[in-house]
Amino acid sequence: MTRRLLIPLAAAAIAAVVALGLGLSPRSDQETPSARLILDWFPNADHAGVYAALSKGSFEKAGIQIKPVVPIDPTASIKQVATGKAQFAVTYPLDLLLARGQGVPVVAVGALVTHPLNAVIARTDRHISRPRDLVGKTVGAAGAPSDRPLLDAVVRADGGDPSKVRVRNVGFDLAPALAAGKVDAVIGAYWNVEAIELKALGVPIRSFRLERNGVPDYDELVVITSESFAKTHPGWVTAFLTALGQGQRLARTDQPLAVQALLKANKDLKRSLLPKEVAAVAPLLDPPGGRPLVLSLAKWKHFATWARAKGLLPKPVSVKSAIRTDLMPAAT
Repeated sequence: MTRRLLIPLAAAAIAAVVALGLGLSPRSDQETPSARLILDWFPNADHAGVYAALSKGSFEKAGIQIKPVVPIDPTASIKQVATGKAQFAVTYPLDLLLARGQGVPVVAVGALVTHPLNAVIARTDRHISRPRDLVGKTVGAAGAPSDRPLLDAVVRADGGDPSKVRVRNVGFDLAPALAAGKVDAVIGAYWNVEAIELKALGVPIRSFRLERNGVPDYDELVVITSESFAKTHPGWVTAFLTALGQGQRLARTDQPLAVQALLKANKDLKRSLLPKEVAAVAPLLDPPGGRPLVLSLAKWKHFATWARAKGLLPKPVSVKSAIRTDLMPAAT
């Protein structure tokens, strides 16, 4: 399962949609008793905090109503928020930075998943026990622009020569290709979902997490809103983050509740594996010793600098303008 379409936002498409939508603006709080939250994919373990909050009525207690929406096209979510068609969306930091570079007026207001889930997952029966063992091997990828830079960074950090690693485009069939032995490893699958599913199938694997192997740490998923909504409705945003933060904490401290809420929202989830998937991602939803949803300017700057150096960002982007850290509720 791949939870995103790995295609950068097209500049022309963004400009056209934003131009058409500039006349749209969020209605007043009195006229809008509910807000839309566009997810990045179908409900899954990464959204445990959202559905835990919904199941406990946290949003209503904060004075708002939230309606999660499964995206028809995940690449359009940023544009829908920018044009006022939705108040919030879940997206990826690199996609947000690319959009900001094209002048799209959206900002991140919270970190839903605070470390990378994307990983290099390798078959240990192919004599791969560490990243440099990928030299001479074939790695399956979905064709995202970030695949090669991420893979190269992981191999290079362990002293290997990335130029001696072959990459084969297997589309979105990353886990099936690895399970069938068509490739020795994959880049683009998630260690908290695909790796768990592969192990359940008896495939001998090892996951190399990106932030532990040469890639700057980054937030896998963030919540965004439009600049205009954040400016005109800061109380809405803070109330939303307050309730969502409570859900994030519940997802860590009451995982059975989060699992049941997710199963109710998405009956296609694997009941036998979901508890393991939620347990794996829970510390990233509510970091132990920290607070949920916190955005780190330093972390974002470091990742943006790296992405720019690797050609993933065509031009510099002001990270300080791309995130809003002042709308978080006060620590309790």
